Amino acid sequence: MTKSLKILIVEDQFVEANHLRLMLKKAGHSVTGMARSVADAKYYIAQERPELVLLDIFLSGKETGIDLAEILKDDNIPFIYLSANSNEQVLNKAKLTHPYGFLVKPFREQDLLVTIEIAKYHQEHGIESSIRRELLFQKQLKAIVKKSGTWDDRVLNIVTSLQSLISFDLVMAVFYVDSKLSNRVLGYARTGLHEYQKIGIEELQNITALKESEINDLRNRSQVETVATFYNNQDFIKICDKTPIKKMIANSMNMKSNLMLPVPLTLHENGGLYLSFFSKQADNYNKNHLTLCDRLQEPLIYAIENLINADKKLVQKTNSAANTNTAKNAKISGFESIVGKSPALLKLFDHILQVAPADTTVLITGESGTGKESIANSIQQLSDRKNQPFVKINCSALPPSLIESELFGHEKGSFTGATEKRIGKFEQANNGTLFLDEIGDMPLEMQAKLLRAIQEKEIERVGGNVPIKVNVRIIAATNCNLEKEVADGRFRLDLYYRLNVFPIQLPPLRERKEDIGLLARHFIAVYSVKTGKNVTEIAENALKSLLSYQWPGNIRELENLIERSILLAKTNTIEHIPLPAFDEIKISNSANEWYFKTIQENEREHIINVLEKCNGRIRGAGGASEILGLPPTTLASRMQKLGIKRSHF
Repeated sequence: MTKSLKILIVEDQFVEANHLRLMLKKAGHSVTGMARSVADAKYYIAQERPELVLLDIFLSGKETGIDLAEILKDDNIPFIYLSANSNEQVLNKAKLTHPYGFLVKPFREQDLLVTIEIAKYHQEHGIESSIRRELLFQKQLKAIVKKSGTWDDRVLNIVTSLQSLISFDLVMAVFYVDSKLSNRVLGYARTGLHEYQKIGIEELQNITALKESEINDLRNRSQVETVATFYNNQDFIKICDKTPIKKMIANSMNMKSNLMLPVPLTLHENGGLYLSFFSKQADNYNKNHLTLCDRLQEPLIYAIENLINADKKLVQKTNSAANTNTAKNAKISGFESIVGKSPALLKLFDHILQVAPADTTVLITGESGTGKESIANSIQQLSDRKNQPFVKINCSALPPSLIESELFGHEKGSFTGATEKRIGKFEQANNGTLFLDEIGDMPLEMQAKLLRAIQEKEIERVGGNVPIKVNVRIIAATNCNLEKEVADGRFRLDLYYRLNVFPIQLPPLRERKEDIGLLARHFIAVYSVKTGKNVTEIAENALKSLLSYQWPGNIRELENLIERSILLAKTNTIEHIPLPAFDEIKISNSANEWYFKTIQENEREHIINVLEKCNGRIRGAGGASEILGLPPTTLASRMQKLGIKRSHF
């Protein structure tokens, strides 16, 4: 039986609020109140903390449901949005508050109850995941204490273990002994997956061009917070103005947010270790990190004091005894196909490492060409199912009449042409992983059957009547905006939230341009071997042209351009990149040659023009597939290959 929840309704239309109350009561839930405004909601929450809030986005008064959502998020109260408005801008703003569900009015009773069930699932799995990561961290701390090694090495091991709980681009360890600031400066900047650059006093001098005495003066004039505190956005700018050493770090290393974690030590009177985490993201830290810091204090005190007891002299050692500048852990397998070290990509790696060991369903979203399949491969390779079947299916490449048979299989004679029994993808992936690529293009009638298979963990072959139990982990991917698809009635809300248990959003290449040089050199190495040409370098002007381009086709487009550039190269260096041109012809800067658009570029431009005329509609009368004379699935496949995203139209 479904567990009863205490639910607060925040809806300014009484008829709709009362309708919700009756449905919830019928399902066995209790309603703690019906609030018409944010002020009313705050009153009810103060009277009795709800276990879930049903929250209308548009409310009476100055404050909206999104304003209340920020408060609920900080107080760890799960909420589900209610809205009759499908405006994409509003949906995107609401999405940033991380709701546990979204109901678009008018909705059925079943929609409401399923969404509540999914919200419970999200919350339970989120808590379970957090507990699992904290237990793993405590286990790692005990192992670190027992290991031999220098002080720097063991501090590095502690802070890298913290990465799964507190993401950072730089961490500085500040020691106080008997109320005095230690002359020891020790920090680590993240430079790659499990790669960290040691930041001591010498490194700070090199980075900032300041003398040691000047840096120490900034440290002495900076007050250290004695309680866990975080600073984002404008708060970070303000604290930097008050704290000279933070300002120096922010300006010289492009840091935009900060979290302070004090670790009071009892070995010295008025002594302690203060961990200062910095991020290049402006809003990286929140109130949840403060409660996490409280829970981490005890295991960190245990670890640090044990290290000090093992060799008390190490705390007082100066930087002259420090190890090498760069510390690297052994590279773990699972990420071989992913190239890059940008902060956005490293944070993505952290998320993959968190979710891979679990059986949690993952939804990978991102533009065409961002590498969604590579991410799915990494999750599978790092999971406990890595030695089990990994089955992939492209939902956009199959006609609707074949998708059910492909997914669930069919019995002999179940339809014309079914001359033998067929095992579907679900059965093939039993005990393993099923990757559903381009899930956003799955027809509505199939979405209900897929939802049942995921929820019930059983399928029926086409033409069969015997349920077949399957144990399958689902990874789905799409380049569609599924929230918009849901709002427009093209994707089932309940399926979306069943898939969206652990979302992974891939950044487009234009948002991680730090990786373009690494990617370009990687593809040069790959295609030089494949083409048999001895091309090893890329000219500075050619690299600059890559950095200035906006990459609508993302990594796939870059890969294709590098392959073409190698074929065109006349020496061992790529001097020119044939970037797509929107004029008829272009003159190469590196040689007196005419450059004509390729067939692919002409095809891409033609498809884009047709889609613009059709407002992005592919199927149906007057759709792009009819105008172009292509089956919808073929057109979708060509669009994917050419880096054309339907949601742009």
